[in-house]
Amino acid sequence: MAAVLLLVIAGCLFEQGAAQATTKPHILLIVADDLGWSDVSWNNPYVLTPNLHTLATNGVIFNQTYGQPTCSPSRAALLTGKFPFRLGMQRVMDNKTPHGLPLDEELLPQKLKKLGYATHMIGKWHLGSCKWEYTPTERGFDSFYGYHHGAQDYYTHKSARGLDFWDGKTLVSDQNGVYSTESFATRAESIISQHDSNTPLFLYMPFQSVHTPHQVPSSYLTPFSTLQDDNRSSILGMATALDDAIKRVTDALKGKGLWDNTLTVFMSDNGGEYSDGQSNWPLRGAKGTLWEGGTRVPAFVHGNMLERTGYTYHGMMHGVDILPTLVSVAGGTEDPGLDGKNMWQSISTGADSPRTEFVYAIDSEANSYAIRVGDYKLITGLRARKDDWYAPAEMQQMGILTETVDETGPFLFNIREDPLEKSNLYGVAEYASIKRAMRHRLNELKPFEVPFPADLADDPAADPSNYGNVWMPGWC
Repeated sequence: MAAVLLLVIAGCLFEQGAAQATTKPHILLIVADDLGWSDVSWNNPYVLTPNLHTLATNGVIFNQTYGQPTCSPSRAALLTGKFPFRLGMQRVMDNKTPHGLPLDEELLPQKLKKLGYATHMIGKWHLGSCKWEYTPTERGFDSFYGYHHGAQDYYTHKSARGLDFWDGKTLVSDQNGVYSTESFATRAESIISQHDSNTPLFLYMPFQSVHTPHQVPSSYLTPFSTLQDDNRSSILGMATALDDAIKRVTDALKGKGLWDNTLTVFMSDNGGEYSDGQSNWPLRGAKGTLWEGGTRVPAFVHGNMLERTGYTYHGMMHGVDILPTLVSVAGGTEDPGLDGKNMWQSISTGADSPRTEFVYAIDSEANSYAIRVGDYKLITGLRARKDDWYAPAEMQQMGILTETVDETGPFLFNIREDPLEKSNLYGVAEYASIKRAMRHRLNELKPFEVPFPADLADDPAADPSNYGNVWMPGWC
């Protein structure tokens, strides 16, 4: 069984309802939080995500789609079409610092509104909220139901004693004890049921799952009771609960008669954190690192408008490509100022990707740099550790153990031939010209960096105790 499971997972590397009233496709964009490469059933048969599995295998599975190492940068890339190093958004947003996604950026919902879409957001924002102008309904969303910060209790919806649950700009206080995944699905059902079919719908759902804390209704733990790792059992249960919630959303779209004209995009924001029970195996590393395990994410697209389905797309793709691709599908034109590429023709037909390079990180304050050009990946400067190949509990119980290594950089890898990053080519003489070319390209990109404001201190005005134990925007 262990050998079969190893081969299956490693191999992953290499009409209903009323007629449609709008010709533009409805768009459902789902982002999971900290969902690792091996936390979905099409990469790991031990995971129970049957609805996502059906959508993925009947659509197009992405084998080389990347986010940033952490959540705020990934969300910035997704909604702006620009690499975070160009926005001063290279790191995670803090609850108490006066910082946010630059207000002069036109975001995906704003672009879609210009194209006639109704725009709704349900879930996690994490792109700044010290002033209301940073928050979702000021950035192009007609409605917002969710939380502004990075993590919170799934039932009380509090973090550090402060409540952070909003319906637009109104505090939500009637969901105490309701699991957030279920609360978000209920709101999605409501939005869909009330939607005017004459108007194209954009529904952005960045779920809380499967970020810590480890919380899930107990019924979801039963299938994983034989695991000898409580964190891993919780994460797997949380993934199944997420899958059930997504089924509720797709069922609502079918019931409303919108599904046949809906394009669904699913991805994780970054890799999983192995110490919390998520898994990126067999990829190297974890959330917060520049290794493939921290940045290469499970993703797929589904919809009747795809010309070719039921296959795995191996072309290079990054989160910045989502915006121009969806704008194109919605009938908009390309913006030459973006880093993102319009991937629609490629993913719809299986054609070669227009993307030939991307930036994992350019953060001079942290001395952290990594780029991909063609098949090659360069990592220089300091890096987060967590650089092993971490096997999840279900594999360890079958004798597939974590592999460890003690290496120092810089690093150069051929990702096409070595997706597990086991052969560092940096010091190999025959790759000297490639190394020089990669370093030259990195140096060309560095002047475009907008440094992250690392000198910002916590502002006591942000403390929820000032507002009746509520994380209130408007203090900066």
